Amino acid sequence: MDFADQIAIVTGAARGVGKEIARRFVQSGAFTILIDIDLKETEQVAQQLNEGGPHAQAFRSDVSKIHEVEKVFNQVIDQYGRIDILVNNAAVFAESVLIMDIEDQEWDRVLNTNLKGVFNCSKAVIRQMIKQKSGRIINLTSFVGKTGRVVYSKVGTPTKAHYCASKAGIISLTRSLAYELAPHNINVNAVAPGSIATEATDKEKRGMITPLVPLGRMGGVDDVAAAVLFLASPDASFITGETININGGTLMD
Repeated sequence: MDFADQIAIVTGAARGVGKEIARRFVQSGAFTILIDIDLKETEQVAQQLNEGGPHAQAFRSDVSKIHEVEKVFNQVIDQYGRIDILVNNAAVFAESVLIMDIEDQEWDRVLNTNLKGVFNCSKAVIRQMIKQKSGRIINLTSFVGKTGRVVYSKVGTPTKAHYCASKAGIISLTRSLAYELAPHNINVNAVAPGSIATEATDKEKRGMITPLVPLGRMGGVDDVAAAVLFLASPDASFITGETININGGTLMD
């Protein structure tokens, strides 16, 4: 895929799936803006991506705070004049706690980053994309937004309800954005990974999850990145409002 001369923004780009998505965009020719709350690690990723020439730039932002998001996005627009692709990947994980034991602060922490963060970043880019009469927004959700529980939950055990609710909200928000922005030639879609192995996934977790996946393995960050780049490409120009499952058959809907 060729994204030459395009400006892509990837949130949560310091590690894992976000880092791989950013790498793939750079590899495909896009100048890529890396946003994460961990600036030091994000700068290290950008430095790696810039070997051989300027391909990436790192910014710090807490996506749950609209004033921080708008500051970075406005700077990008002032500097580059456009934003072609936004990948809303930034997210926090949640503890396995029974619903009746979830504290208000923990509920807000998860929803504010995972769902409100997608809203904030999308809101910050919409006017520019409307002005351009083009754009792609891809939101990272999860299959737990459809199941209401993590794959290894047993009846009566914690479902990570706050995490599931945040990911379900992203699916609905994706459809709302897609419907509103369709007249402006802006496509909005989501990717719903299942259990994805990253550098932080330990052997015990792999052993627990792998037997539950019909394809017999956990997904990789490259599996998710491939779907994101497809949705950002001209090949997906007639797809909007969709959520693509990347879960090895764990959930088929």
